[in-house]
Amino acid sequence: MGLTTGYVVVIAIVFSSFIISSDSKISSVEFSEAAFASPMIIASLLALIFRGVEARRSLLIFEIVFSIFSVLVFVRTFTGEHDAQYQLAMLFIPLIGFPAVVIAGVIAAFSPNRQPK
Repeated sequence: MGLTTGYVVVIAIVFSSFIISSDSKISSVEFSEAAFASPMIIASLLALIFRGVEARRSLLIFEIVFSIFSVLVFVRTFTGEHDAQYQLAMLFIPLIGFPAVVIAGVIAAFSPNRQPK
């Protein structure tokens, strides 16, 4: 839950800086939360539903890898040369995040329950 909360807050802060520096509206933050933070929120909710240790571990691995992937895309996008298409590079985060959370959810759903009895 802490990793998900941190991710959602960071996404809100990053995209709210665009509102301050441009004539964007608050809807851009809402869109970014829906697009970028939804896979993390879905994984967090699945971790609350699944009780198995292996299931929660696979969802935690997804959240860690997705966070690292997001940071790498953000850094690569905003530290290099910017052309007219740099915003499109940001769309790789949700385009990869949603299928990845589905795969992590399926792995978690079918993982064996290895809790001690």
